[in-house]
Amino acid sequence: MPPDRLRSIVPMFGGGTQYVDTLDTILEFVEAHQPTTEELAGWHRGSFQNVSSRDSIMRRVSYLQQVGFVRQTNDHWGLGEVGREYVKQGDVATLLRIMCDRNVGLRSLMYALAAGPMTLGEVSEQQLDTHPELGWSRGETDMAKQRVNWLRSMGFVEKHSGEYALTDAGHRFVDEAVTEWADTVWTPEVTDEAMTAGVYETSAGARGGSRVSGSSTGAI
Repeated sequence: MPPDRLRSIVPMFGGGTQYVDTLDTILEFVEAHQPTTEELAGWHRGSFQNVSSRDSIMRRVSYLQQVGFVRQTNDHWGLGEVGREYVKQGDVATLLRIMCDRNVGLRSLMYALAAGPMTLGEVSEQQLDTHPELGWSRGETDMAKQRVNWLRSMGFVEKHSGEYALTDAGHRFVDEAVTEWADTVWTPEVTDEAMTAGVYETSAGARGGSRVSGSSTGAI
């Protein structure tokens, strides 16, 4: 695992389907004002209900820093390299590529969901089976929930009756990204070849001719 890939994915304030909106708002504020740490913490308190803990705020800021969305220079915060790229491109395809590049597990989860809907417990088991280095306890679903919520916020996953499934946009994204993903440096417990030939082809066969046509969502 490359050293810059993160095992923990941190939720954003605002609710489970609002992570991207919250990220966009934070980056807009940081880009416009280059706040100090205290100004950034104060802005969070004023922007989100029931948010007051500095530790809770800074845990999220630290995560965004680790991903590369923001960076700190002399106690002022600005956009990091990844943040500038995302703001410039302004689309969820770019965001998903960034999140997959920086976080363990999102790529394999997209493959797994292409095969069919999964409960939160099944998502948790899939992540641990494929990436044992994640290391959370069997039966725990909090970390799995944060992963699916990021994907839900991007519009690639939806929830129905306790199960999570790829949206049409999610399926199109995997269709277009699967070849390029297979060419990238990524070493899960299960090989890329097995993922591509097994999980993905199973999902494609199961969906048959039911895919909704539409414009490209983008490829990684």
